[in-house]
Amino acid sequence: MAIETQYINGKAQCVPRRVVVALRMAGVAGQDKLHGIFEYLNTRERWQLVIYRTRQEFTADTVREELGRRTDGFIVGIPDSDEALAVLAHSDVPTVAIDISGGGIENRKDNIAFVKNDPAAIGWTAAQALLSHGIYKSYGYAGYRTDDGWSRDRGDAFRDALDKAGFAVRMFDVRHYDDKITDNETVANWLKALPKPCGIFASCDDRAFEILDACNEIGIKVPDEIGIIGVNNDIMLCENADPSLTSIQPDFIREGLVAAELLECMMNGGRIQEQNLTAKIDLQKIVYRDSTISSVSSSGKLVQKALNFINKNALKGIGVEQVVKRFKVSRSLLELRFKELQHESIYEAILRIRLDEVCRRLEFTAEPISEITAACGWKNPIPPKILFKKRYKMSMSQYRASRRNRISDEHHVS
Repeated sequence: MAIETQYINGKAQCVPRRVVVALRMAGVAGQDKLHGIFEYLNTRERWQLVIYRTRQEFTADTVREELGRRTDGFIVGIPDSDEALAVLAHSDVPTVAIDISGGGIENRKDNIAFVKNDPAAIGWTAAQALLSHGIYKSYGYAGYRTDDGWSRDRGDAFRDALDKAGFAVRMFDVRHYDDKITDNETVANWLKALPKPCGIFASCDDRAFEILDACNEIGIKVPDEIGIIGVNNDIMLCENADPSLTSIQPDFIREGLVAAELLECMMNGGRIQEQNLTAKIDLQKIVYRDSTISSVSSSGKLVQKALNFINKNALKGIGVEQVVKRFKVSRSLLELRFKELQHESIYEAILRIRLDEVCRRLEFTAEPISEITAACGWKNPIPPKILFKKRYKMSMSQYRASRRNRISDEHHVS
């Protein structure tokens, strides 16, 4: 149960569980993860949340104090908080770590679970997005300024995907450049040596922003000479970069929601089997912006602008005709170019985005199906029900019921 009963002066009183949430709120990732936690709690009895937002707040002493208060559970996701994690590593209080490791927390055996975005999916998606342009002579990976595991894994996945397509990747990370990774002259020389046009995948939006600044400083044209993709879709960074940054958006909201589910299960006495301790969450989408719209390929530029328009407007009920009208080209030409580069039709792209949102709402909200289909662009609920069943081989109600049992099915809680 999410509420415990205590007796005070002989009277029973319900006391919510005390849960510590430590997430870095400086960027979109932490904010969305907290959003996911609240989405989970909105359908249940609320916890008493104690929120720490920075590494300076979430220290080893903080954890000791919280353990002394008999805190019921922890959800932690602040990078470089090794000392705090080391204290948790030696406790048995239910804990979920989101996108972090360190302090020996990864070696803890009991009442522990890990939630992370899938680095293989992110690296593969970046590779496919750049390959789809059909214009780049070379490819590069700009790793994070520290040798974090998530940065290594994303770079390896990107390199492997391009290797299978017959391309080598020029790696610019700590493993290859050591402490020179942050040296401005070394960054500039690496960028100048890349055969142009080149597609670059940066480990995160912060790194993409730095690479873009370096290109502007030395006169490399983005996106004509170098196209850049980041990760996180941090709106503040991506929209204010010059040019604006294309970015892969992990599903941070779902990471927070799954973390809350796992913690609730452990606090209820459930045990997660060791082979299922880590839940990898797939990415949500890629948001195309000007850093990868290249004038080298008019077809690539047209298709990417069409994709951006579809991503922004699919849930408003647009059809193929509105997309064609927006770009003032013949339908046959746009369909041909879209199919060549995206390997799906314009209609299939619109439908995919709308049905993906239907799935998300069925899983994460209690909204009636009629409200969900309306929010996803359909005035009549019958067509989307038919399309949904054709694609997923089950009705929307059956899908919602199946996802309600996800924890027991996927994580084998006993």
